[in-house]
Amino acid sequence: MLIPRPLRSRIDRSIREHGVVLQFAGYPLIPSLDRVPPVSSHLQAVAAGNYYLPTAYTPRAEESYFNATADTGEFQNEVYQLARLFADRDGLRSVCDVGCGGAYKLARDFRDYAIAGVDVPETVAWLKRKYPLGTWLTEDFTQPSSLHADLVIAADIIEHLADPDLLLAYIASMRPRLIVLSTPDRNLLLDGRHLGPPLNPAHIREWGYAEFQRYISDRFEVLEHFYANPFQATQMIVARIGA
Repeated sequence: MLIPRPLRSRIDRSIREHGVVLQFAGYPLIPSLDRVPPVSSHLQAVAAGNYYLPTAYTPRAEESYFNATADTGEFQNEVYQLARLFADRDGLRSVCDVGCGGAYKLARDFRDYAIAGVDVPETVAWLKRKYPLGTWLTEDFTQPSSLHADLVIAADIIEHLADPDLLLAYIASMRPRLIVLSTPDRNLLLDGRHLGPPLNPAHIREWGYAEFQRYISDRFEVLEHFYANPFQATQMIVARIGA
């Protein structure tokens, strides 16, 4: 594929400055913030209720623990890399990853930040041995967090939770300046279960693009909404607590 010279220059600069990994499949993924499209409402969302999912949507009945300590960056790479670009742009210095799993991407992309992560006790015990300089906690989402962070990331976590409202309230309690959320777009997964339950046994529910924007917009001010990696169906929202 022939890449125009101005785009090549932006890609080269982004790689040198931020280490952003790009993939090409007919068109490039987002290499820098000037390529991030603005918030779009081009899809028709359903009415409020059932987390803005269709009334006929059937979620999975129970949560299940997913051990992500072995993760080495196969998924959500672009979420963390773009989160770092936004954090640098806004002069942020601390980051908390909610549902951080093995924290590989957090430690890699925010190595010079004050990092913290929240996960289940088994994972937290492992993280304290693996990354002793970080802050690792297990906290109850029904209570305000004991942490404060300039940036809060929740990468592909919200679809695992029976009550996602608790997660959003918990994130807000950290008083972040910026919030990054990602989740797979049900409309891109094409797994044959559009009205649920999700094919992935660890997922409670999955949102389409417009549904997710409407849901998050009820609680936060959405600044950007785009596909961080359309080949993995990853939609990403950058938001902040409204006035």
